[in-house]
Amino acid sequence: MSLLGTLFCRGGSTNDEKQSSSPTSNGIKNSKMNQFISIKFLYKNPIGRQLTVERFHRSEQSEICRAKDDPSLNNDPQLYEYINSIPNAIRWRGLLLQGYLVYGKVLKQIEQFEIRSDDIWLITYPKSGTTWMEEILSLIQSDCNIDTSKNTLIHERVPHLEVGKPLGHIKWLRGIGSPRLLATHLPIEHIPAQLRANKAKIIYVVRNPKDNAVSYYHHHRMSTFLGNYSGSWSNFAQLFIKGHLVYGDWFDHVAGYWQMARNNSDRVLFISYEELKINLPAMIEVICNFIGHRLTPEQINLIARQCSFDKMKTNKMVNREVLPVKDLFDMTQSKFMRKGIIGDWRNHFSPEENDQFDRHYGDRIRSIGLEMAYDHEEAEEMIKHDGRIIHINKSLE
Repeated sequence: MSLLGTLFCRGGSTNDEKQSSSPTSNGIKNSKMNQFISIKFLYKNPIGRQLTVERFHRSEQSEICRAKDDPSLNNDPQLYEYINSIPNAIRWRGLLLQGYLVYGKVLKQIEQFEIRSDDIWLITYPKSGTTWMEEILSLIQSDCNIDTSKNTLIHERVPHLEVGKPLGHIKWLRGIGSPRLLATHLPIEHIPAQLRANKAKIIYVVRNPKDNAVSYYHHHRMSTFLGNYSGSWSNFAQLFIKGHLVYGDWFDHVAGYWQMARNNSDRVLFISYEELKINLPAMIEVICNFIGHRLTPEQINLIARQCSFDKMKTNKMVNREVLPVKDLFDMTQSKFMRKGIIGDWRNHFSPEENDQFDRHYGDRIRSIGLEMAYDHEEAEEMIKHDGRIIHINKSLE
């Protein structure tokens, strides 16, 4: 198969699509064979550019446009520098998105994307424990089949809605057999209409904004598609607090799905990264009960062991050391599975930055009835006292 034929294989035959929906159809051997595609080469060679580089209208009314064409950037040097550091950055209905592996032809189909009633959707703001939860859900759905985790890349088991290959991505998602596990980082106003209307079940994972910001900072440094961010932590913290980053404002993202969960707790499970970290077996049981997939205590404990940080960081199916695209991440800057702890923000925040985050987020978080834990001991104490950190019913009182 040619380079481009391999690269765009998801746009191929129906048989290929049916194969890709099988948990064991795309093993590590196949992944290694395809690990020669360069993202930079894809976007720079003439044939690849014809397929990936789109022509966008410069009008401010355009649904999709190049982010750097926004005239308001001239009034915000910090945002101007950030957006120009992200290759091919785009705005879709006002939302800032990466340019690599996100395509206008895909975005235009998202609003009307057909949702199935037995879909399970994982939704997160970036770096909130997405890969962790993908692994948990995949193992639950496979009835604790550890071979699945060892032999199939996580993005094949839990594909993302808005990120994929330029040809055939939506068709491939439609061809996956039920029940589907799907993921997205999109804020609530950008997800498919049927998903906003509660046609499927959603699991939303939130992480405290201080640790979330630190993890997103290191993710930017290692990610080619985010321009391998070279700015300072302090500058990044300001971008985060202003809501300027790819996928938008952290609080707006969280608040939208929190309200959805409060209105529809039978369809939306809202859980925190910190709960997963403190008591993973109990949270796996909560997830199983929510999606209606019963497991034995032995299976739950096996999944908890398989999804420990030490296991995850050495599992090449989830730690991004094996990918069909070889230069998506620069592991010399940071490991994809970096620390996985609660409270790493203390190693980055100055006292002034900590005060600023508290002022900016504290009252806003409390005003919507949401509780947060910012340190391991605090999370332990909250769970010991109330069983969980997140309480939908309590927030409605």
